[in-house]
Amino acid sequence: MTPIPGVPSGTSARPRPIVPIWSQAPSGLPSGMRVMTLDGALPVEHLVPGDRIVTRKAGSARLVDHHVDRVRTDAVEIRGGAFGTMEPEAVLVLPAAQAVLLRDWLAKVKFGQPQVSVPVGMLADLGFIRDLGEVEMTLHRLIFERAEIIYAEGLELASSPAQLGLRPAA
Repeated sequence: MTPIPGVPSGTSARPRPIVPIWSQAPSGLPSGMRVMTLDGALPVEHLVPGDRIVTRKAGSARLVDHHVDRVRTDAVEIRGGAFGTMEPEAVLVLPAAQAVLLRDWLAKVKFGQPQVSVPVGMLADLGFIRDLGEVEMTLHRLIFERAEIIYAEGLELASSPAQLGLRPAA
């Protein structure tokens, strides 16, 4: 039997969940992450209120506000290709509570649904996504008039889990 990281050998206990209180954990996009806008892919830190961000549902939405926080939070490393042929294109580090929209095979296999929004931390240990534990990050929260799914580095990410009213999938 393969040892489980964080669990003493010889025990059957499971490791602590990576996002223990998902709705209260920090989420957002780390500095340097490129977000699709009507002007092309731009680093999140360059976005300002009024910019038009490409969204899944509406095509684009006007950015209303942009909050920046320095936090210490659980994070995951996502290797290139983790969500398909090329998504993301490079290694990314995201807060474990950041909601990602899964579609197609991964949503069906892991959650039994054609599409689902889940904290990316729930996907750790799938081979391409690794739990980094607690790290210090600068996170950018993009605020829109309503909840949006945006495109960043090839991923479909929730603009804010609180706005979307998302819950972890069972």
